[in-house]
Amino acid sequence: MLDRIRSMGPRLPPAERRVGELALKDPAAFSRWPVSEIAKRSGVSTPTVVRFCRSLGYDGLTDLKERLARMTSTEPPHGR
Repeated sequence: MLDRIRSMGPRLPPAERRVGELALKDPAAFSRWPVSEIAKRSGVSTPTVVRFCRSLGYDGLTDLKERLARMTSTEPPHGR
C-alpha cells in the first residue's frame, strides 16, 4: 500500500502529493485522523484528500484508512 503511494506520487497533482507525503510520514496516525485533520496537516482542502484516495484506486478516505490501519497493525516494529 505504501509502495502504491510512493509509485503514484510523482504522477499526482501537487496538492494530492502533499496528502501522500503525510500518509507516508506517519501511516498509523494518518489512519486515525479525521479528514479535516489530514487536510489541515497537508495544507489542502478536504475534497483534495478524497480525490487523493480515489486517485490511488480506493473508494474514498474510509477505504484507504481501513487498509492503512490493517497494514500498520500487522507490521513488525522497526528494528526487529
